[in-house]
Amino acid sequence: MKTQTLGMRMMLMAGAVIGCLALSLPAFGQGTRKKNLLGETDEAFFRTEDARRIGEQVLIYQRCTGGWPKNIDMARRMTDAEREQVLKDKERRDDSTIDNHATTMQMDFLARLYQATGDVRYRDAFRAGVDYLLSGQYENGGWPQFWPVMRDYQPHITFNDDAIVNLLELWQKLMAGEAPYGGDLLNKEYQGKLHDSFEKGIGCILDCQIKTDGELTVWCQQHDEHTLEPASARAYELPSYCSQESAAIVRLLMSLPHPDKRVKRAVHHAMKWFDTYKLTGYRVERIREGRRVLDTRLVKDSLAGPIWARFYDLKYCEPYVCDRDGIPRRHLEYLGPERRNGYSWYNSRPAELFELYDKWADRYDKAHKVQVSLKTKGANENGTIDMFRRPEVDRSAFDVIVKPGDSIQLAIEKAPEKPETPFKILVLNGTYNQKVIIDRPNIVLVGENRDSTVLVLAETAKTRKITEYHGKPVGNGVIVLQEGADDCVISGMTVYNNYGTTLEKTTTHQMAIYGRGTRTIVINCNVWADGNDALSLWAPESGGMYYHADLYLRCPGVDFLCPRGWCYATRCRFYGDSRAMIWHDGRGDKSKKLVITNSSFDAKSPTALGRYHHDSQFFLINCTLSKNVLNENIGYAYSDKVLDPCPWGQRTYYSNCTREGGHSGWLDDNLDKAEGAPAFYGITAKWTFGGKWDPEKRIRDLWNVLAY
Repeated sequence: MKTQTLGMRMMLMAGAVIGCLALSLPAFGQGTRKKNLLGETDEAFFRTEDARRIGEQVLIYQRCTGGWPKNIDMARRMTDAEREQVLKDKERRDDSTIDNHATTMQMDFLARLYQATGDVRYRDAFRAGVDYLLSGQYENGGWPQFWPVMRDYQPHITFNDDAIVNLLELWQKLMAGEAPYGGDLLNKEYQGKLHDSFEKGIGCILDCQIKTDGELTVWCQQHDEHTLEPASARAYELPSYCSQESAAIVRLLMSLPHPDKRVKRAVHHAMKWFDTYKLTGYRVERIREGRRVLDTRLVKDSLAGPIWARFYDLKYCEPYVCDRDGIPRRHLEYLGPERRNGYSWYNSRPAELFELYDKWADRYDKAHKVQVSLKTKGANENGTIDMFRRPEVDRSAFDVIVKPGDSIQLAIEKAPEKPETPFKILVLNGTYNQKVIIDRPNIVLVGENRDSTVLVLAETAKTRKITEYHGKPVGNGVIVLQEGADDCVISGMTVYNNYGTTLEKTTTHQMAIYGRGTRTIVINCNVWADGNDALSLWAPESGGMYYHADLYLRCPGVDFLCPRGWCYATRCRFYGDSRAMIWHDGRGDKSKKLVITNSSFDAKSPTALGRYHHDSQFFLINCTLSKNVLNENIGYAYSDKVLDPCPWGQRTYYSNCTREGGHSGWLDDNLDKAEGAPAFYGITAKWTFGGKWDPEKRIRDLWNVLAY
């Protein structure tokens, strides 16, 4: 393959700087970034004392591997304590990377500083960087994201954020002697190494191009380092066709001055894919309040130019977005605000290739030129794809289907006493005035539609008609999970205890769902009650683990989300009326916690956010509170008595939470005060449960029956 690089190089696309400024990222939700001095190119700057100061810090940050870590503002003046810590970290071998422009950015700065000063320390550090980059290349020509020590998805061949493209463009500049990479920055022995490395890198790119039904398409963000198949990375980065990184790859391929047949074929097919799967009639709109991004929307606009989704699924080649739970969605609004506003889900990068391709194809391969246009209708408008395809439940996967008039309880009785695999029950649309008792593990109870499949019952502890089932006492609730009913999943229905509005005006305990099992999942449901403790999961000894997502919790009573043990809830809507909404019992283990992310709190009247009267721990991340949520922290429930001394004290932690009308300071970010000072993005379900349970994997495994 002939891919000489001396001579012509096309200008870098403007979008290629995305991620380049990651070293100075602001807090989530903020929309602007300060200038990153490591990206400075003005020759005069590199003759200043400030440039040398930054250069000294860049040298200190260079690891023993020859590479650099990412997402650190290395231009900010270091304190003595920071300098000492960085020097201690020099021997680290697990954080050197090419992600987010790390290593290549530092090398560019050092090259410019060496040309301006002649200080050989900068040249030697640059050469160590080259050696590091060469050392990470696989035999197949790809590079991992991190090396030499890697974990999780880091060994995958990484095109994400243009990591490999940035590296190969550096090789191009070095081989061409392009400023600031000329002179004696490198000696001649490197030229052969760079040429061989570049050839292998281009070969890997061509080998990774996804082929579907015998036709080449584009690339995934990352590919398996052994099979070269599309691979997953972070939870929301699934195997897919990826437009943004593929555009950078195609631009690199079109920069080769002597493309061979394989390169030409790769470019033609990728451009055909970009043309086929462009989206028209939409634009991305960001709603801002100052620097803060309040919301991101995909809005209709007949005058907007084409855009592309970041990801297209491998089954239908249709756009999707994804939250940190790893479940693909079709609508941005189905994501929590953190991922909705904190990631680039749509882009116009490929549009910049169309004119370049027209000239490139005329010059190099007019006979096979593909007709592409930014003016024709996109795949969403011409019928090629169903852009907002609704997920479909596989009815054949259910063990029992319940229709109106049938007994849900009898369906549960059909399950083995101890099912080894999930026993799946589908409840069709209708109103079911039934009490449901789940007394065995591994039951998956799914409604056909969360608003049209309604389980409703009026009951309190004193008025319940069923007090015993199979010889064991039964609690108060519309759905009751007995002790041992572990690994239960409830999804897609409205569960409503309406005693307080139909029989007696009271807010006494009126559970909608009451549980004594552990590893309980309640998702995609309306959970309503006219009294206290609507969703009460109370495994024995406060030892349960519970997961909630996409719930609408409505209750005029107190403590309507009140878990005992470990609980993670995300994308939930809370609506109360005058009394505290959330409560937690974390007795017996300091790690027990209630975590709520990407959720909203509102109330009919002024209402407290939460309370506790046992040892407890609360984490609220990326949550919004209306003005009817009182301007006061979660606190001890009583002022006239002490039920529990709570020796661990008040533990309420917040990150990026807002209250309409402001707050008196209690809602300020304070994760640094929590044990281990977790970062907001590290507060996940797995983290909540200490790695002992992965409910989101269970949901993904059951998606064919849970789809919503």
